[in-house]
This record gives sequence, structure tokens and C-alpha cells, in this order.
Amino acid sequence: MIVQPTHVIRGIEYDQLKEAVLERRSQFEQVRIGTPLLTTSEDTDEVLQAVMAEIGTIEKEEAVVFMGHGTSHTAKISYSQMQTQMEQLGYENVFIGTVEGEPEDTACEAVIEKLKNAGCKKSILRPLMVVAGDHANNDMAGDDDDSWKSQFEASGAFDSIDTQIAGLGEIDAIQQLYVAHTQAAIDAE
Repeated sequence: MIVQPTHVIRGIEYDQLKEAVLERRSQFEQVRIGTPLLTTSEDTDEVLQAVMAEIGTIEKEEAVVFMGHGTSHTAKISYSQMQTQMEQLGYENVFIGTVEGEPEDTACEAVIEKLKNAGCKKSILRPLMVVAGDHANNDMAGDDDDSWKSQFEASGAFDSIDTQIAGLGEIDAIQQLYVAHTQAAIDAE
């Protein structure tokens, strides 16, 4: 049996899936589990380049904010690592935020401050999730006061706020990365 999770990071859900699969290991001749999307720094580079290719050119006073789920799990370091890699790749006006606000510097208020400090007047909010579901439609782009869009508007710091409701799973290069992870699991000894 080959299991390829569509998790973005090695967080709580990945650990739970792995545990559930391994509990049933004796029912199968062989069990292999693929890795989440952001497992290596090379994966992160590929994801960043694929998503930025979808977005296109960013203007000088424009920022892109990727909203992930966030976690209290030790895997939350993945978001900080991704932020660092974006900067190393030259994406200065690209920021990581999380619904859960963990790590703390990914909370909506912290991200708004980062954009203000960078002099960004336009923002694009986009999910860092495989599927653009409830979090993207409500927590990010919803009309409630606690949505990211509403909080960005309430800050009064931005001339425009664009929400792009598109999951990572819609991008061919991301799909191919999951395929490569699956193949690596198949090829593992």
C-alpha cells in the first residue's frame, strides 16, 4: 500500500495519518507513506516558484500574502523557513501568514504590520493550502469582521486588497511535486 498525503507540512494531521496507517501495517505486504508538500528546502523552492509563476509580476508597492493553516506542532518552523527562502529567492514583498497565528509572526496583525513597514499599499491574499475551501473563502476572503480581508481593510493601510481563491492543488507544478513524492515512496527501500 502506498499512501500519499496531500498535507502541506509535517504537522499534527500528518503524524495522525502516519500513526493510523502504521497501526494497520500487518494487513499489508508492504506499506509506504509519501511526504507532505513542503518536506525539503528544494520542495519549498519549487512551490514558491510555481505559485509565483501563477501570480506573475509584483509591483513595487504590492505584496503577496500566502495564508497557511498554522499549527502549534513543531512543524510550524516550516512557515518561518518558507519566509526565509522567499527572501533568499528575492521575493521581498511576499509574506507568510496563518489562520491559527502560529508561529506568532504569522498572525494577521503581525502580517499587516510587516506590509506597512515594507511600504506596501496593495495586497494580494492567497491561500497556502492544497484546496481553497472554508479557510480561504471565509477566514481569508470572507466579509465577517475577523476575516483577513476585513482586517486588512480596517487597518486603513492599503489602497487595494485582492483575494485570490485558488488552492495549491490547482497548479500543475504542485501536482507534479506530489507525484514525485509518491514515486519516491514507491522507490524507497
